Amino acid sequence: MKKNKPEHIADILAQMAQTTPLGLNLEQAKIWEHWEELAGKNIAAHCKAHNVKDGILRVTAESAVWMHKLSYIKWDLLRRINRMAGKELVSDIFIMLAAEDKEEETPPQDL
Repeated sequence: MKKNKPEHIADILAQMAQTTPLGLNLEQAKIWEHWEELAGKNIAAHCKAHNVKDGILRVTAESAVWMHKLSYIKWDLLRRINRMAGKELVSDIFIMLAAEDKEEETPPQDL
C-alpha cells in the first residue's frame, strides 16, 4: 500500500483557492483583512465593507457625507482591491447608508 506524503496546509489552501468556490471566498476575505489599508484610515473608520455578491462589493457608510466621500475614491479603491488580489475580484462597488441599530420596541400589551 502506497502512502501519500503529507502536504503543508498552505499548499492545500492554495489548491482550494484555485479550484473551489471556497477559494473565492478566501480571496474575498482579504478585503476585510486589509480594509483599512485599502480604503485609508479615515474612510475605513466610517465606511465598512459589507459583502461581495456577483462581483459587486457592497460598502456601508455611516452617513450621506461619508457615502459622498467614498464615491470620490470608488474607482481607485476598486483598482487597489483588484491589484491586491492579482485579478478582477470585484467589478463594481455599491455604496449604501448603514442602517441605524434600533432595538425593536415591543408594543404594550393590554391586560
